[in-house]
Amino acid sequence: MNCQKLIPTINTMKVILLFGIAFLLFIACQQTTPKETGGWKKVFQNDPNGEAMYGDKLKLMDAVRLGYPIRIGWGGNRVEHIADASFLTILDGKEVFAQIKTIVGQEPIVDGDSLKIRFRTQNHWTKIAGTNGYSTGFMSDYLNDSIVGGGVDRYGSTTWYVLYPYGAGNDSIARPLWRSSSPHWEKWNK
Repeated sequence: MNCQKLIPTINTMKVILLFGIAFLLFIACQQTTPKETGGWKKVFQNDPNGEAMYGDKLKLMDAVRLGYPIRIGWGGNRVEHIADASFLTILDGKEVFAQIKTIVGQEPIVDGDSLKIRFRTQNHWTKIAGTNGYSTGFMSDYLNDSIVGGGVDRYGSTTWYVLYPYGAGNDSIARPLWRSSSPHWEKWNK
């Protein structure tokens, strides 16, 4: 038996290696549209005037219409807050408003190098924030069943986060939930 016929020549090996490298480069350079990988994503941030600082408000509206969980984040005097949106509204197809669940009030305490947060033992607090910069909130004394603060129109920056399901792509259609008797229904019912 002639073993030299079974062993490929150096030139044959070079050709096979060259084709292998070319194939791998071809696969690596293909333009593909990645699907959402899932998890929490920052999708929009508005400034106090409602101007976009980051992202796309329409992407946020689609996520709301598809029923994805939403969180909002905002900051104030030395604090940053992030809360789940428990009630969401898209108004006139233009703005999103999020209401958070009522929480027990907190009071930051800065004492020298010590930082603490204590409960405001009699107060409950809630907030509504909008993509147009609008926000409002109020605090209630639940022991006396009375409002003790807030209810003032304010404007501030809000960051909007969406929890995308794993494997979610751009193939979901997020149709408005307006009634057919609503003004401008024909604009949205396409």
